[in-house]
Amino acid sequence: MDKEIKGITCDAKNCIYHDKAEHCTAGHINVGSHSAKNSSETKCETFECCENCE
Repeated sequence: MDKEIKGITCDAKNCIYHDKAEHCTAGHINVGSHSAKNSSETKCETFECCENCE
């Protein structure tokens, strides 16, 4: 299992980088969008759907 990114929590249970302890295990993350004006307009662009995506 990959190591968690310290300080980053993840609720995206369908992401291949999500661990069962709500951590992100991606080597790095990219958060967008360039034109965001509030938090609801941002997203994790590193998200990849896991094999058993629901």
